[in-house]
Amino acid sequence: MLVVGVALVVLGVFLSLRIAPGGVRDLHAYQAAPRCAAPPSGAAECRWTQTFTVSDIRLTSSRSDVDRAFLTDGHGSRWETEYANRKPVLTDLKKGDHVTGTVWRGRLTEISANGASQRTQAAPADMRTRVLILALMMVPSGLLTAIASGWRLVRRAPTPGMVATLRVALGMFFAGLFSPLIGGENLWMVAALWLTVAAVMTVAARHYVVRKRVPEAVPS
Repeated sequence: MLVVGVALVVLGVFLSLRIAPGGVRDLHAYQAAPRCAAPPSGAAECRWTQTFTVSDIRLTSSRSDVDRAFLTDGHGSRWETEYANRKPVLTDLKKGDHVTGTVWRGRLTEISANGASQRTQAAPADMRTRVLILALMMVPSGLLTAIASGWRLVRRAPTPGMVATLRVALGMFFAGLFSPLIGGENLWMVAALWLTVAAVMTVAARHYVVRKRVPEAVPS
């Protein structure tokens, strides 16, 4: 457990220092990209929109796979696109439908149909927020796990404080894992949800330790 805790801390810090500083560079470049004056001959910094025909839709229920749509452009080239979810566009598409696709740096980043638009997995994302949320999940829980494991090595036998610390570490990890399901990629909302769970877990842990330390009443 000590190795696991240290590994979580090191990995979380490494990713934060490595990816977070430039994690929004591509996203900002995409948002600021102008419309192309003419169809680009290759990967270009401008955004070009054109009509595509849906040639196939492959929806999956497997968590290890993603939903896909295969689109064909006016030259007959087939583009495979992947999506993190089915709404608001993918869910209503069927073979033969026409969509407007946005191409940037040679990637099909967005599709639009019936007044709605949806980004593909090729679109740039806010990697800084994603990495910081990941670090929020890994670093505090890993640090507490390492402390509790080191404590166990010194004391040899488990103590109420040690058990409580491991429980808080586990709670913090799962709080970081599930908070994005509610807060999405809003770092402040995810942090607020995580802090709430962490505070509740800390209070519960303290109550557990105090209760364990109170000696049982000796009958007279």
